[in-house]
Amino acid sequence: MIENPLKILAATDRHAQPRWLCKDCGASVGTYNCNHSLISARPEGAGWDWWAACDNAECKNAEGEGYFQSSPDWTVNCAVS
Repeated sequence: MIENPLKILAATDRHAQPRWLCKDCGASVGTYNCNHSLISARPEGAGWDWWAACDNAECKNAEGEGYFQSSPDWTVNCAVS
């Protein structure tokens, strides 16, 4: 697995505890606030409140997608202890 570079570009806006896993590859899914640093990396994030992207750069979901309250279709909840 290659780490998604979005994790570094928007590191200050990333939520530390992953809530979801990717259905396709099983990697954790990073969630980010759609503010300036995220939109600089993903311009399509403008207009969204949140952005979710698979942490595995080799996954088809590494580009991610914007969301408001509902989780993206390609995610599953992960157990947090």
